[in-house]
Amino acid sequence: MKRNFWKKIKHSMQDSSGSITVEFVIWFPVLMFWLLGTIVFFDFFKARSNLSTANATIADIISRNSEVTDDYITLLHNTQTAMLPRTSGNGLRISSIQFTIDPAIPAHTGDYTVEWSAIRGGALDVLVDADIDVASLPNMYDGETLLFVESSVPFVPLTSYLGITFRTLRNEIAISPRYESRVVWVNP
Repeated sequence: MKRNFWKKIKHSMQDSSGSITVEFVIWFPVLMFWLLGTIVFFDFFKARSNLSTANATIADIISRNSEVTDDYITLLHNTQTAMLPRTSGNGLRISSIQFTIDPAIPAHTGDYTVEWSAIRGGALDVLVDADIDVASLPNMYDGETLLFVESSVPFVPLTSYLGITFRTLRNEIAISPRYESRVVWVNP
C-alpha cells in the first residue's frame, strides 16, 4: 500500500497535463490588470493633453484681440467645448491682470489687480484681486497686463480599481496680449 501511494505521488509529480491551465489562472488576472491599467492611464494623459492644447489655443486666440465682449467669451467657451470631445461640464475663466508698482512707496514690490474676469461653464468664481496666485504668474514689469486663461474639465476614468478616481483636470496659461498693450472688456 505504501508503495502504491508513493508511486502515485511520483507519477503526479511528473505529469504536466494541467500546468498550462494553472499558469493561465495565475497570470490572466495580472495581464488583464496590466492591460486595463494601460488603457486607463493612456485615457488620463490624453484627456490632460487635450485640455492643455485647448487652453493654449483659447489663450492664443484671445491674445490676438484688442477687446472682448460677453458674447465673444461664450464663443471661446463653445470652441473649447468642441475641442474637448467626450466631455461635459468643462469650465473656462479668462482674466486680465495688471501689475503696478507705486513709486511713492519705497521698496514697493508691486500689486496685481484684476482688470476684468469672465467665466463660462463649470469654472470657478470670477477672479478677484485677493485670489490671484502670484506664483503662477510670470515676472511682470510696471504697468504690464496679461491674460490669465484657466480651463477645467471633469475626468471620469473607465474604472476606479487602479487608483485613479473622478477628478477635475485643470490647466492655466498666462499670456501677454500680442498686438495691443491690453485686452479691453467692452460692454455692448
